[in-house]
Amino acid sequence: MFGGRGFATAVIFILIALTCVAIAKRLEGERRLLRKLRESGTVRLDSLSAAERDVAESLRAAGVLRVDRQRGYVQSEALKTFRRKRVRFALSGALVALFLALTVAVVLLR
Repeated sequence: MFGGRGFATAVIFILIALTCVAIAKRLEGERRLLRKLRESGTVRLDSLSAAERDVAESLRAAGVLRVDRQRGYVQSEALKTFRRKRVRFALSGALVALFLALTVAVVLLR
């Protein structure tokens, strides 16, 4: 109907690539907001874009960002733990993507 295994393979590879892009975008957004916070020490939440507010909310949920009134502050004691978790998340995601790509390649070569 859709061309068999070739179509399914293309869909799987596209899903792997889109997942990697989404994770990289999230990590880059966190990195940029943390850099902004380190430079100024605080940031007004109402001056952030919608995407930056989403990142700020995820950082707040992770315990890295403390919000008082409409200002966000970095919790420096939680930042080290957060960085280690973020590196583990990135590496595990890369390994899963590599494993999936290799699995699809092996299935195709059979």
